[in-house]
Amino acid sequence: MDVDDKLLTLPVNAGRAIVEAGAVIACPLLGTDRFVKYCRERGLSVDRERLIRLERLGLFAPVFRVRTPKKDTPPFYIPVRKGNNWFTKKWAWDTTGIPLAYKVPDHKDKTREGYYSIFQIDHLYIILQEMTLQVQMDSYLDRNEERSIDWQKNGEHWMQYAKSRMESLRIHEYRRSVALLCQFVSNRYFPKTQGDLRTIQVGGGHYSDHWISVNGFDWNWSEEVQNWNPQIVERLFELIPEKLHHAYTGLAVAQAHCDPIERWYQLIQFVSVSERKKLKGDALRAETVRAGAHMLRLLYKDLYGEELPHPNEVSGTIMTHIPELPVRQDPRRYLEFVVNRFGLNPQPKLSLIVEGQSEEVAVQKIFEKYFGVHPGKYGIEIIVLGSVDVATGSKKEDRFRAILRLIDYLHHHQTITFLVLDNENYAEKLKREVRKSKSIHSKQRYVTRPEYVRIWKDAFEFDNFSCSEIAAAMNELAQGYASFTTAEVTACKKDPNPGSCLQRLYQKKVQYGLQKIKLCEILIEHMMSPNSRRRIENRPIIRLLERVARLAARNPLPTMHEIWEKNQASKYLGKKRKPVRRQKRT
Repeated sequence: MDVDDKLLTLPVNAGRAIVEAGAVIACPLLGTDRFVKYCRERGLSVDRERLIRLERLGLFAPVFRVRTPKKDTPPFYIPVRKGNNWFTKKWAWDTTGIPLAYKVPDHKDKTREGYYSIFQIDHLYIILQEMTLQVQMDSYLDRNEERSIDWQKNGEHWMQYAKSRMESLRIHEYRRSVALLCQFVSNRYFPKTQGDLRTIQVGGGHYSDHWISVNGFDWNWSEEVQNWNPQIVERLFELIPEKLHHAYTGLAVAQAHCDPIERWYQLIQFVSVSERKKLKGDALRAETVRAGAHMLRLLYKDLYGEELPHPNEVSGTIMTHIPELPVRQDPRRYLEFVVNRFGLNPQPKLSLIVEGQSEEVAVQKIFEKYFGVHPGKYGIEIIVLGSVDVATGSKKEDRFRAILRLIDYLHHHQTITFLVLDNENYAEKLKREVRKSKSIHSKQRYVTRPEYVRIWKDAFEFDNFSCSEIAAAMNELAQGYASFTTAEVTACKKDPNPGSCLQRLYQKKVQYGLQKIKLCEILIEHMMSPNSRRRIENRPIIRLLERVARLAARNPLPTMHEIWEKNQASKYLGKKRKPVRRQKRT
């Protein structure tokens, strides 16, 4: 097929067909001044005078024009009402034909108005590029002064070039046709482009000025979808697969070429429409052109049953889709992989489950004072259980299922989970249960690794601080109302439940409950003190948190489903299971 056979051509009276079809509700046409503003916000240097001058030269024209009737008359209602069609009354006329068959008004004439489609912006950009001269004045300044500048010759050369380009652009139908095609299908497809891949904005409001009144309040997009017949478009624009594919490719390449953040398209498409509208210049223009490309892609699928590549994946050769194409059917999963690639996923890389708020405070203070950052910088989330019983349960049957299922779930989402408990009640039994608990999400591993469950020998305080340190901290906490000796704390340590014993001792001597969080803060301050006799790196809690920090740092979140599957089968989330050997039949 010849190249010319792939190019769209202008239907006769395409502008009138658009208006009479009511294809201006989801994406309204803009009057001249509004269109000028729209273009300038998207980086196009144009004003009302230049826009109409381009029309007079036959280079660029609105979709249709109207004039003020000589007598008082109702406005031109769209959708068109019976007896109110201004095209029939000669108060409106189609301006899409080539060559011009009407007189273009002066830019100061306020009795006439032209209405433009936002999808004409790509065509206008090309016209402005061709009709705008860029001169490097420094090349004239940096010259031999003995040689004069022949401005007459240069001017004639520039004018000859402009005239030749004008003659070519005057008869060029392809880009005019693409814009009109986009506008014609906008009621059906434009709302699909105004979303974040999870929700869309349907629109359909009201607009009026001195000449027209567009009423979208009675318009229902669901009915539009139900009644849509793409063959009407196919016949009007004489579409064939090659023509529509070529038009789509042209818009796709145009939006990618002008978009300064084109390489971020996977992320930007998930950003809300209201935030994307705050873009400026070329990036905002790319949003409009990309919307047009998306609409033609949807039309192609409806007509020919084939889904064309994403507009940002048209040019070039893609060896590996990241993430994979099947994954993109699930917007939530797609977004997860995308934000992983950009490093924006707030999902924790590691969940550190501790028994109580005092341990939570201790971990945060150690990270801030010893590591110099909040644990969130490492991607670490701290989860407070409340007590050992919350983790181990109280029933005789399946008492460990809840916490192990939580760990299994978090590992399924590639958040490494580290559990730290005091040696109370059923903690040791939970540790033993971990060794044989199989993942319900992966047949290749157990729920976790045994070393990811840490049971203190006695309790958090007694494993990490000496009895004399604890006694000194309790004395500071009591503020002189009572005093505690090392021997008393040592006796608590020997108790089967040392933590509870310590609280009873404090309650008995001070007459109010032990503030464990405050006690923990004092202990951490003493531990961090340069006067501390014990080297801080030798404390078990420091060694544990150093390992936790390394695990979090070595847990990059996946950018593809294939990588996620490999991670699930790895030994980092859980001890690997041996494959079941099938017995040979004799």
